[in-house]
Amino acid sequence: MGQLGARQRISVEECVRAEWVSHLPGDRQQLFRDVVISLEATYTMMSVALNEAMVLRAKGQLVQARAQAGVCGELGERLARKVGILLQGMKRHGENMTAWPVVLPLTSSNFRHSEARLAAGLEWILHKLMPSVRLRFFHKLRVLRTSVQGLARKFNATAREISENQSVEPSAAWQELDYLHYDLNTCLREAIVTLKCFLRGMPDDLFAVFQQQLRGIPKTPAEEQAARLIGSKSAQNLVAQLITPFPPR
Repeated sequence: MGQLGARQRISVEECVRAEWVSHLPGDRQQLFRDVVISLEATYTMMSVALNEAMVLRAKGQLVQARAQAGVCGELGERLARKVGILLQGMKRHGENMTAWPVVLPLTSSNFRHSEARLAAGLEWILHKLMPSVRLRFFHKLRVLRTSVQGLARKFNATAREISENQSVEPSAAWQELDYLHYDLNTCLREAIVTLKCFLRGMPDDLFAVFQQQLRGIPKTPAEEQAARLIGSKSAQNLVAQLITPFPPR
């Protein structure tokens, strides 16, 4: 029985990996690329802002570091809203499909914050108990959306405490900010992989509506500028640096 389970697990992983490394046809590949660049633009802005805050803190420029932390929190909320639109779109259109992508469960070791690790561990257990691809797909979307929203709220709240100098233990707050940033990134990567698998199996009529919806995600001028800079990279660099590698297992 154990050997059968191992073979099934390998088969699922190989299926998802094959979906990830292969190109999508025509407009689907272009939409996938556009969505990834848009998400990466927001994530990069958040990540750069946090890195600058960390550097300022390391240099002892605490007032400037706290101000920069406040910027990070707002960008984290922005990223969560965009990822939420993506996940909600997959859920809505997935309900009208008759076949759904195979998904892998979340892995707790890919997260750093204790609450995120717990949520991932519970999702892994429930994933194993669910009898169908459909249930596993919608369950993963639900857990990812809840996790992203919760992580972003904590990220923003922690960043606000730091920026207003209200943290009882500043060092612990900065550490938590780093962990929450890491976990938001993990959720983003999981959402991107799920999107690519989802796009491959969408019927054409649903894809046309989904395409219009995702291209209507609002962008700030700063995000548009960041997206242009990201989009100007060569295809090779885009694959290497922006299209995330398959999540570690």
